[in-house]
Amino acid sequence: MLGLLTLPIVLLRIAYYALQGIIDAVRARDRLRFEFTVQINAPREAVWRFNTADRIVFDGPPVLEISLEPVPDNTELWLCRLSIGGQPRIQTVSRELERDEAKGIMRGQTVAHPLSIPPEGGRDIESGLTIREADGGTKLTVFCELTARSLRDRINYPIGLRRMAILTKQQCEKEAGISNRFSAIGNNGWLLSIVALLSFWYLVGWKAALLLTVVIVLHEAGHAAAMLMAGVGVRGIYLVPFFGGAAVPKTAYRTEGRLGFIALMGPGLSIIPTLGLFAAYQATGQLYLAKLAELFAIVNASNLLPLHPLDGGLILNALVGSVNRRSALIVGWIGILIGLALAVYLQSFLIGIPFMLFALQRYLSGGRTMELERLTLHDGIMLAIASIATFALYVLVLKATWPLPAVRF
Repeated sequence: MLGLLTLPIVLLRIAYYALQGIIDAVRARDRLRFEFTVQINAPREAVWRFNTADRIVFDGPPVLEISLEPVPDNTELWLCRLSIGGQPRIQTVSRELERDEAKGIMRGQTVAHPLSIPPEGGRDIESGLTIREADGGTKLTVFCELTARSLRDRINYPIGLRRMAILTKQQCEKEAGISNRFSAIGNNGWLLSIVALLSFWYLVGWKAALLLTVVIVLHEAGHAAAMLMAGVGVRGIYLVPFFGGAAVPKTAYRTEGRLGFIALMGPGLSIIPTLGLFAAYQATGQLYLAKLAELFAIVNASNLLPLHPLDGGLILNALVGSVNRRSALIVGWIGILIGLALAVYLQSFLIGIPFMLFALQRYLSGGRTMELERLTLHDGIMLAIASIATFALYVLVLKATWPLPAVRF
């Protein structure tokens, strides 16, 4: 969660590598080498042992796991799998070139192989690390040399290399019993949530900010309840500055059904307080109850719009992805572009920024989505009906409350 506060730095870094990549491409410089060094407050032996293990786990969030095992038909080759939150994302096949604990160096080279996902694609990647004793700990240098095939390669590999070095530093220091209190505070979500509450206060005033926070927390509680029901667990509920909130799962969804159910339950659970407030307004005639119901309806109905990455977009992605994954990718891009067009039409940076970020994320990932188990026809129909019915209920509430005069909370 603390990483969200450093997002501007990450974006500047991406812009730098993109500009450098364009310059290198114009100069026809395709063979590139990237290197990054960190100082780790842990013994050299512990750092070496962690980096050379057959299974490496970074606690996250999200939990990231790297595992190595011999390729079944060739014991000289190694299959490397990368999983994020328990969900397989990438696997490569490589050959070990050098491993010398005394010198503190390890090198390997990827090879073209049918087991590689995505394919190696002629990148001819050589990567490795060096570990040296240094004052107060250990100096770790990670490096990567490859033949770039796209601008995406020129951005992803240096960004990924830097990220891996930082994660290694954090995990090694954690296992050595050296805690970083600032990181701990940021990663437990309290710092981010406080900043988010202040951002809501800045936008709408402190009274409306408190009401908006309640609406967002109840919405995210619906996602969290669904995560518990689906067995994926809940890592936490967080407020996100200027944009809303997020419920973070402990493990991967693994099925389109779980993804769609969890996405729907955010606005689905909030229909209870929405209808309750509206019923109380009809019974008492208190205008502020109607306007509270209206606030719930606006937040949740807008989340059900079929635009990625809103809840409605995730539900649509689960439905379409269960039929054809390529079509789901196209639908996702259409949703992002509609969101960007809406931001331009409304001249709203707050609407445009999240859609721009997700467009960037989709481009850098190359359009690769997690392979989830598909919905059955019956489950898909039920999910679609439940989503449409929930959206319709919110529209009915808005239709009844919209003509009413405004109320100062």
